[in-house]
Amino acid sequence: MPPANTGLLVAAGVCLLVPVVALMWVSSYAKETPRLWGIPFFFWYQFAWVFVTSALTYTAHRLVLAARGESEAPFSGHAGADDDGPPRRLGHGDPGDRTDGYRS
Repeated sequence: MPPANTGLLVAAGVCLLVPVVALMWVSSYAKETPRLWGIPFFFWYQFAWVFVTSALTYTAHRLVLAARGESEAPFSGHAGADDDGPPRRLGHGDPGDRTDGYRS
């Protein structure tokens, strides 16, 4: 595997750390006001972080891919999707594999 861009990996780590810090610092949002449609701040703040965390996790994923020089996620196909090359040995414990351990 080629060396990864350390700066992008650090940025990905920060993206993953932000929601952890924001939600563990409870005293910053343990209050009732401001209310949103009658819902206390404590509840809607946490619910908003569900969406923010999803966006930051996706951003971190894309940053890691960029740091590795990949344009899309590996393992996007099913097992044996690449038909070029010799058959690949499957790992032990595949209950659906009734052959001698090889798949073409």
